Amino acid sequence: MTFQEMGLSDAVLRALEEAGFSEPTPIQEQVIPLQIGHNDVIGQAQTGTGKTAAFGIPLIERLTPRQRDDGKHTTDALILTPTRELASQVSEELRKIGLYKSLSVVTIYGGVSIEQQVRTLRRRTNIIVGTPGRVLDHLSRGTIDLSGVRHFVLDEADEMLDMGFIEDIQTIMQSLPKKRQILLFSATMSPEIDRIAAKYMSQPSTVSVSRSNILVPRISQWLHKVKYWERFEGLCRILSHHQPELALIFCQTKRDVDELYRQLHERGYKVDALHGDYSQNQRDQVMQKFRNHELDLLIATDLAARGIDSKLDMVVNYNVPENPETYVHRIGRTGRAGREGLAISFVSPEDYRQLYAIEKLIKTRLQYRDLPTREELKSHRQDFLQKRIDDGIKDVESADYVELAAKLLESESPLEMLAATLRVAGDALSPKISVDRQHELNSENTGAEYGMVRFFLSGGRTIGLMCGDVVRLVTHNTKIPGAEVGKITLQDDFSFVEVPESWARHLLDSLPSFHFRGNEISVKPARAREKVARFRDFRNNNNQRSRRPQRRYSNG
Repeated sequence: MTFQEMGLSDAVLRALEEAGFSEPTPIQEQVIPLQIGHNDVIGQAQTGTGKTAAFGIPLIERLTPRQRDDGKHTTDALILTPTRELASQVSEELRKIGLYKSLSVVTIYGGVSIEQQVRTLRRRTNIIVGTPGRVLDHLSRGTIDLSGVRHFVLDEADEMLDMGFIEDIQTIMQSLPKKRQILLFSATMSPEIDRIAAKYMSQPSTVSVSRSNILVPRISQWLHKVKYWERFEGLCRILSHHQPELALIFCQTKRDVDELYRQLHERGYKVDALHGDYSQNQRDQVMQKFRNHELDLLIATDLAARGIDSKLDMVVNYNVPENPETYVHRIGRTGRAGREGLAISFVSPEDYRQLYAIEKLIKTRLQYRDLPTREELKSHRQDFLQKRIDDGIKDVESADYVELAAKLLESESPLEMLAATLRVAGDALSPKISVDRQHELNSENTGAEYGMVRFFLSGGRTIGLMCGDVVRLVTHNTKIPGAEVGKITLQDDFSFVEVPESWARHLLDSLPSFHFRGNEISVKPARAREKVARFRDFRNNNNQRSRRPQRRYSNG
């Protein structure tokens, strides 16, 4: 069955085509006709099966803006999700599907200003997507009116129950009008979910789609056997070989996320990270960069990655998950909507037990592959550069370089000149920090402690800046832990702060300036100081210490 055969309107069909929906997934084939037919539906499906569009397409199809007797617009649909990330993802997909219909989709969740949400909710709101806790907050304040809701969706109900939202969900459902359609989606069916369905749903139709039946054909799953301490080098080889445009890397712990972020950032990759310690503002900034393709790589824990599926072409398990269901959820974020996907897992001997459980669940024997050798990477890099050159020949703007190319070919050694040109071009495409940028952060002769980089701040004691303010501003605007901030020196009109070399590039990229008490303070690498050069040379030669110095405060 095609989308056209489902009797969808031209407005929805046009939006689906522009959003890249080519044909319905199995769950969409089953749910869309039932939902259009006003049935309550229970959908048992894992992430990655297309369930958001399964309820989103018929929802957008059926909704039209309505007004109450008092002239105010009513809220027609309420969708509950377990996490903020999933709420944002669902809202984004609904807006794509409803691109050519005059419908308003509002997202509400915790961690952001509730007053701003109240102002948004006062406007026309056709669809509300939110987390249970924040929806309940608005209900108690009277800032949400559910009396006109005709469609209610529980997305990932099992996750919400696991997170302790059962009472919130029941309170919200009791606030719905008696005449409404309910759709419930869950990867697993527990007795609690059965009780909710029996109490609130009316003769629901049940749809079940087995994730294991559709997972393997669309996603290539590779295993790389490495020792635990070899994973980072293995990851770099994989990234160099595949050159992913958008990849999600899963780590088991927040510490692993931070450490891998630091290592990849140091190598010059366009990377960011997410885990539970991030504020909502930081999370929103990271997700905005991720959705805008300003990043190639995102590192995350499982909980922080809920709802992320922005057309990923690769998922990497830096750690094999303990739970085989978690593995399915992780790799289900690639290969969506009919696209090919790639899932790569690094496996150590201690992971064999989890690996066996995963293979048993997905009914597939996973295959090991060797990491690409240096020779293979070199060949792949040459092929990649050749393709870029071929594409450049077709580019009209490349004509601007013809005159320069003619001059280069007139040199005494045109072959060597061409080789040097290719090397420069290859370096520009390589995820490594250039020599010039590395020199920009050189800690030599700046007065910094060994292993640290000193930064100049264009504000000091005159504007009330204190050492504690510097630490707070650095930690709040970057991912640098407070314990990593080194020596702080305060002068009347300027200041200095030191951070470890491994964090220096991140500080420069993340905090070019900040505002303090109405003053804009610029942040720049400190300049070399001639008078300390001899002392630093002596210290570097005779006192090479790897221990990071403790933070010291001084006023001059």
